[in-house]
Amino acid sequence: MDSWAEMEEEILRELNLGRMKEDAEVFSRLERYSGSEAGEAAVDYLVQELKAAGIGYERHYYELMRSLPVQASVRVKKPGELDFTVEAIAAVYSGEAHGLEGELVWDWMCDKGPLTGVEQEKRFSAFKGKIVLTYDISFPFYYEAARAGALGIIAIWPKDIHHHDTMGGVWGMPGSRDRDLYPYLPYVQILGQDGLKLIGMTGNTAGSTDENTAGNTAVTVQMDVAMDNRIVRSSMPVATIPGKSESFVLLSGHYDSWYEGMTDNGAANVLMLETARALKKFQEKLNRTVVVAWWSGHSDGRYSGSTWFCDHHYEYLRKHCVAHINMDICGCMGSNAVRFDMTGMEGEAFNDEFLAPYNSRKPLPYRALDRSSDQTFWGAMTPVSIAPQFYMDDGTTPQPGKTGDILRPAAMPAAFGVGGPFYWWHTKEDTLDKIGDDVLARDCEIAARLVLRYAMETPLPIDMEGFMDEMQAYFDAFGRELDPDFDVAPVQAAIARTQEAVKKLSDAVRAYPQQDADAILIRTAGELVRLKYTYSSPYGHDYAVEHEPYAVFSSLLGVHRDNTPEDRYLMSQTDFIRQRNRMTGQLHEVCEAIELQMYRWQVQ
Repeated sequence: MDSWAEMEEEILRELNLGRMKEDAEVFSRLERYSGSEAGEAAVDYLVQELKAAGIGYERHYYELMRSLPVQASVRVKKPGELDFTVEAIAAVYSGEAHGLEGELVWDWMCDKGPLTGVEQEKRFSAFKGKIVLTYDISFPFYYEAARAGALGIIAIWPKDIHHHDTMGGVWGMPGSRDRDLYPYLPYVQILGQDGLKLIGMTGNTAGSTDENTAGNTAVTVQMDVAMDNRIVRSSMPVATIPGKSESFVLLSGHYDSWYEGMTDNGAANVLMLETARALKKFQEKLNRTVVVAWWSGHSDGRYSGSTWFCDHHYEYLRKHCVAHINMDICGCMGSNAVRFDMTGMEGEAFNDEFLAPYNSRKPLPYRALDRSSDQTFWGAMTPVSIAPQFYMDDGTTPQPGKTGDILRPAAMPAAFGVGGPFYWWHTKEDTLDKIGDDVLARDCEIAARLVLRYAMETPLPIDMEGFMDEMQAYFDAFGRELDPDFDVAPVQAAIARTQEAVKKLSDAVRAYPQQDADAILIRTAGELVRLKYTYSSPYGHDYAVEHEPYAVFSSLLGVHRDNTPEDRYLMSQTDFIRQRNRMTGQLHEVCEAIELQMYRWQVQ
């Protein structure tokens, strides 16, 4: 073959929709909870198919703290009215409750939008000894409510279909210092219509920004929650298709599910298998190795599987992983558009060029990755991470574009969850009939093309200069908007020096052998990505809480002495100075690594 473009055409012809549908049929008969009999049967099937295709693999066994809800209900009592029961579902890592009774308090500030530190303090002061009714389904809220002395949480899921959620704040398996991040406060979700009824019974209305007006309309509720919280043993298959170098592309997705879980994540599982089958036939042509991993412990263990793999294969990932393609929620019938969540190191030009064939209109700008979906490998300094997002475009609704405000990007169209058309995510309705054949074929093609791009192209196709320009834009914005107590000038100076070094590396890297280039790009581009998306040690994992890029700096927007409790403001100053030192220190190390590599190349 004259080019890897021709090889791509051959591989795409190898992808077999009929075979994927057969695989999906098998998965639809298995409710794949981590460590369960059906979960292990799914691994058995994947291993069987890998063997049949002649693909080498390892089946990794590990232990995790799995959490599954068993039963939940809410009994409502109000003087002068008949008692009634509200159907409920408990969250992963909820605590148990047996006849837990308390006064219901409406969290009226949950609809207010971003709150200052002083407002948050007032909000939580009303929760002590109460059962809290809220729309806030975030872990930080759950954790702070527990610290404030709440007896339990009743969260409202706005749709009228029961949806599973998690209240785990630890990413993966906890260490001994993480014990306090499991409050085990009883937590349930109820349906939207039931939530509105309970809000009304407290004498309030949803969306009101007035203080709680319960007065003489106090409501008592009784919570009953049964959980299956225990340590289980689970396995994960990890396939390897060796290329010409040890550098590798990781294609991954979780196989554990809620119920059948066919778009989340059975469709991804079968398209990953099909991609592996096709790539195996062209193994001798691959410039880099391809690793395909099916994780457990995603939904019922807060990303325990991918985290275990990262912890136990850290050096391998740190030295050799050039890209991670994560497939999560795929094959959704009706999807006709695709966008990317990615690190930004991949380049805006790549985003537009790659996605053009899959969209009837101009592709949406990339969105920075969020803290979800087994995005576990930022600390291991992986330069490229792409999470394709599949949605519906009606062709007429105005599309969000790239805003001039880097700190406030335009909201992307919803696909699943509260506002999206693929409402069945994490519910009993995520069944085989929710997969569209044409969509499954498209999503498999996208996965295969992404993997092949990073397995073949040399030098590694990244845009370090564009990434540094974006970093400069972030910190220029922080400089304008943060309180003067949070001075980012030293970071801005370090960025300017790093921009010069990165330009030299970008010019030089094309002229040197792939293996040398891969190593220095992982060391430098991977470190720049780590600085953007993490805030702690490269050997640990940040909390399982959504945050913006450059998280600590972003979290300080709007924080001032006059709107923040005195002790919290002091803590914020401490957080800031440590992160500023981290940024300047690590950018200096990136410059030193580039200088050393340039010297090595010059004396060769």
